[in-house]
Amino acid sequence: MSPKPPNKTLTLHSGTTYAYHFCPPSDGKPSLLFLHGFPSTSHEWRHQISHFSSQGYGILAPDLLGYGLSSKPLEVEKYLGSAMSADIIAILTHEGLTSGNVVGVAHDWGTYLLSQLAFRYPSYFSKFVFISAPYQPPGRGMDLSSINAATKEEIGYEQFGYWLFFTSPEAGKKIGERWESFFSIVYPEDAGDWTKDFAGIGDLERFISADRRTKVGKWVGDVQEEAGWHHEMFGDDYSAPLRWYHRGIKGLGKEEEGELLKRGEIKEKIGKETLMITGTKDRVCDAGKARMIMGAFVESPKENLKVVDLEAGHWVMLEKREEMNQALERFLGNGVRDAAGAEAKI
Repeated sequence: MSPKPPNKTLTLHSGTTYAYHFCPPSDGKPSLLFLHGFPSTSHEWRHQISHFSSQGYGILAPDLLGYGLSSKPLEVEKYLGSAMSADIIAILTHEGLTSGNVVGVAHDWGTYLLSQLAFRYPSYFSKFVFISAPYQPPGRGMDLSSINAATKEEIGYEQFGYWLFFTSPEAGKKIGERWESFFSIVYPEDAGDWTKDFAGIGDLERFISADRRTKVGKWVGDVQEEAGWHHEMFGDDYSAPLRWYHRGIKGLGKEEEGELLKRGEIKEKIGKETLMITGTKDRVCDAGKARMIMGAFVESPKENLKVVDLEAGHWVMLEKREEMNQALERFLGNGVRDAAGAEAKI
């Protein structure tokens, strides 16, 4: 499937421009808002866009801030959840998607943005789908040092050690200089490669500094074509999309979220039907921890939460495109009762 650029752009009052794929719904079906993660663009949803648009579902899949053909600011404050979620709502409003018949679907860092939308603007959405990474409740930060120390002892490597490299001053340019090496380790055929050449402290920097390669998964498609598109979208400097990590490691925004919680202006838990799709081979976004978090932060989880585990690494929508589309299709039609054709596993 040859890469197709987004078919629409919108410049907001803030001056920020978003590029996005859009097609309106038909036959009263909901619209699907697809939010990608790092290092991706809306192209990561290619198999879902073609499948669900052909069935009459509306599609809105933006290149998120810092990515692809959208604006690429370097100010970390631009990447606050309050700002980016307001941007997405502005796009939904521009396209007339304000009736509450939108299903939010997110992967990786996109789940941070979907979490913000879920507790700031719940009336726009009918259901939520989190892939690989779980819902991130408001007012909470991340103790990276503790997590890395604990996972080093538990599983033999620091699960989020690569964050330290991603938030170093020259990371964006270093990755850009060795982008082919980076592309290969981001999309490895063997998900286990992340345990030795990606996740741990210093592993990724050593891998790309040596300009090493690993075999790219066949599920990517035409590797040369996909790598070329990736390079066209990111260029020689990844500094802008890495700002998502800078915001995360600093915990920016959690104080404001905490104040909103105290005033009762937002809720901590999701109050609508929610689907969590995990990759059981994912070596960074742990499926078991995702299941636990989702069970704790979805209201009435036995009625409102479905967890579907797929035998895949991090890129579930590519590796298990048919299984994921089927689970999502069942969830859209019958909710948590039939998302995987079986009883919910909570």
